[in-house]
Amino acid sequence: MEDFWLWFSLLLGGGGVIAVIVAIVTTIVALLCTILPFALIGWFIWDRAKKRDAVRQSALTWKTTTGRVLKSRVEVSSGGSSTSVTPRVHYAYDVNGQAYQSDQIQAGDKIMAIGTSQNAYAMIDRYPEGAIVTVYYNPANPQEAALER
Repeated sequence: MEDFWLWFSLLLGGGGVIAVIVAIVTTIVALLCTILPFALIGWFIWDRAKKRDAVRQSALTWKTTTGRVLKSRVEVSSGGSSTSVTPRVHYAYDVNGQAYQSDQIQAGDKIMAIGTSQNAYAMIDRYPEGAIVTVYYNPANPQEAALER
């Protein structure tokens, strides 16, 4: 074991055991500072996708009603060098005589939505203003609704 420390301290410029310990701790801290942010971002995305999938699975048991599209458009927003294209469909529906409105297109989209500009325009084409649509709603919470499961 002494040979290892001698070799390691020589590798680090002959600074002794303290220098070796400092080098090891510094390396560990540097690795954590490098890896931890990426791990946290990955965990966040994974967690959101898991929650979105749970809502979509639960939406398979939601009831249906008829609704009407009030507004249908694609929102384009620019932020520096990137542009975001998002479909917006606002619709009204009734459940047991109670009126509701929503803008959620796919179940789980409020948690996490990923799409392309081509998909955004195709989605708007499916739901033009004034169209009569099938609305899927959560029977336990009719305010939670979507046009697609």
